[in-house]
Amino acid sequence: MPLNHLFVLALALALSSTVYADSPFVGKWKIDEAASHIAGTTDSVTAVGPNTWKFQYGSFSWTIKANGTDQPTPFGTTAIKVVSPTVWQFTDKSNDRVTATETWTLSADGKTMTRTFNGQKEDGEPFSGVATVKRIAGTTGFAGTWQSTEVTMTFTEIDISPNGEDGITVLVPADGTTYTLKFDGKDYPEVGPRIPDGLTVSAKRTGTRNIQVTTKLNGKTFDSEEWKLSADGKTFTYIQHDSGTDQPMLVILHRSGNP
Repeated sequence: MPLNHLFVLALALALSSTVYADSPFVGKWKIDEAASHIAGTTDSVTAVGPNTWKFQYGSFSWTIKANGTDQPTPFGTTAIKVVSPTVWQFTDKSNDRVTATETWTLSADGKTMTRTFNGQKEDGEPFSGVATVKRIAGTTGFAGTWQSTEVTMTFTEIDISPNGEDGITVLVPADGTTYTLKFDGKDYPEVGPRIPDGLTVSAKRTGTRNIQVTTKLNGKTFDSEEWKLSADGKTFTYIQHDSGTDQPMLVILHRSGNP
């Protein structure tokens, strides 16, 4: 999976919460794009052979030959087509289904890159996004270390319902992504048409309106998260720390329905 699509995956992986009275996060939530901050993350691309590239995001890495064929990544498969020295195209798949197509375009001076991605949700609605990244290591071409400076994407609603007295069920209706867990620190599977096999979520309460969450992929930590609810119960702050990266992702959600 090329690195931009990880922004979409990261949001789908982890936006969930706690039970009303016991779970104040229960309800419908909509992401506040203007108040959220999902730029600042870094990734790297390294040439490791003829037309062969290693991609690194946090603690996850994968190597792909840019020959247009589907090749395995920790998240599914990716095919890379080299259009020109300054344009790469990607096709990302999970469970043999296309999750997104991406285009990476280098600037003329090679100091910045624009990454665009497009796809279709399970309900048929299209989604799209654009990320601008700057070079912080390397000199020419796509090889180097890159830091995102601006990210825009299509956001959606998250539905959270109680699972007994000490748990929740989370659903992303547009994507068919869902998981059910208890706040006992155990790993519970997350499933959906676009979710890679082996993805799990665990959660523990750290306060009345606070939760600590860990997302893993095949037993390896993908990220750790802090969930916080405002005193009036209307704003949900979600801070995600991807494994192996320094810059956290900040997502602000507002309640869009009654619990």
